[in-house]
Amino acid sequence: MVRRLTGFAGISVCMALACGGANPTGDLGIVIPGGDVSGEVRDVPAGPDAVRDAPVADTIEPPADGIEPQDPGTPTDPGTLTDPGTVDHGTSDPGTLDPGYLDPGYLDPGTPDPGTEYDSGGVGGCDPCGMGTVAGKTCAPNIKTAVGGVKVWVDTIDCSGNPVHIETHSNQQGEYTMQVPCGTQTINMLKGNFGGSYTRWIDKGKVTTMTSADACLSGTLAKIAVITGDWDEIENTLLLLWLHFTKIAGAAGEEGQTNQTAINFLKDWSKLSEYDILFLNCSDAGWPNMQSGEAGQIRANLKAFVAKGGSVYASDYALPYLSETWPGYILGGGWSAAGNSTYLANVVDPDLAAYVGKSQVSIKYGLGPLTCVTGIGANTFLSIDSTKPISGCSGTQMMMSFEPETNGGRVIYTTFHNDEQPKTGSDMQMILEFLVFLM
Repeated sequence: MVRRLTGFAGISVCMALACGGANPTGDLGIVIPGGDVSGEVRDVPAGPDAVRDAPVADTIEPPADGIEPQDPGTPTDPGTLTDPGTVDHGTSDPGTLDPGYLDPGYLDPGTPDPGTEYDSGGVGGCDPCGMGTVAGKTCAPNIKTAVGGVKVWVDTIDCSGNPVHIETHSNQQGEYTMQVPCGTQTINMLKGNFGGSYTRWIDKGKVTTMTSADACLSGTLAKIAVITGDWDEIENTLLLLWLHFTKIAGAAGEEGQTNQTAINFLKDWSKLSEYDILFLNCSDAGWPNMQSGEAGQIRANLKAFVAKGGSVYASDYALPYLSETWPGYILGGGWSAAGNSTYLANVVDPDLAAYVGKSQVSIKYGLGPLTCVTGIGANTFLSIDSTKPISGCSGTQMMMSFEPETNGGRVIYTTFHNDEQPKTGSDMQMILEFLVFLM
């Protein structure tokens, strides 16, 4: 199959991107308004017989919380950017893409051992009061995937009867230890829009190790929407992590026609605002949707979404949603990067390098052509950079992010697709898992 694109001659665009940080406050969660949501809700698989269509997720009403990212300042003016124009892609062979990742057996992460539940009624001494140690691993809802950089804290009463806040952060392998007063304690966890809490009895002078499923991040606290695409499926990674999400039709087909379902969702603030995270899969619909009569309302809603603490991830052809909304953060554009290639890339983000355990990875470009990014603005953070220019493109930037709003959310963009990356090795799957929990 060859990607066929409908170009838009004469359109001058600016390419952009954005990011936000974890909430440092002692509260847990994000306010999620109720209401009817259009689209199809996808739940996590329950076992080897599970398929992508799963039960409707329950509505979660967590307590309010804010997000504190850094102020990105004023983005660099990218000037006049290249319009993709009308591209003739001929009959370029996309190569052999193994469809095995679509098999439900692949999507099922298995049934991990939940470990030993601890009796919250108390099994050890706490008279007189003293300190005990909590040791755990912050993890995705599937239990086996570590999540690094998670804030872990306890708000409790110390042995003198005074209120005390005790806080630490997990390392990039998700490991943490924390000394707390003995007795029954509630341990809270938060990273971006993801959070969770659990309650345990802590013995004085002993280490209480957290091994059960409720000690991981919640799969339902963060409300996630996915706009489907023609060329990408972030849904596969979300299913592997056991995260609940709502699916909104967004694929345009190969003729580049607009998709009204996605437009209706993005321009309706009452629907979009119900979510904390928005994933935009690669699709031919990006350009026509952002040049439609509703584009102004879509831009306004995306800005408001990030301003309230929401995070956005887009891949490849979904860039117009970002570049038309936040000009100046990503430079270049157009569809000229060659596909069917593998590139050696530097992991510039030190946290990501610590998570994957290496400073260089192989990035696979599948079906092409892909979006060409020629540079980034002064306030855009680079995560992955090719060691050489992408074929057909002068740029090297592959994964980047930025924060356009004070106390807002994060926007992430990758020039590579996410659907084929799980087949290229564990490094690439870990990069996607890291990316999800940045949001």
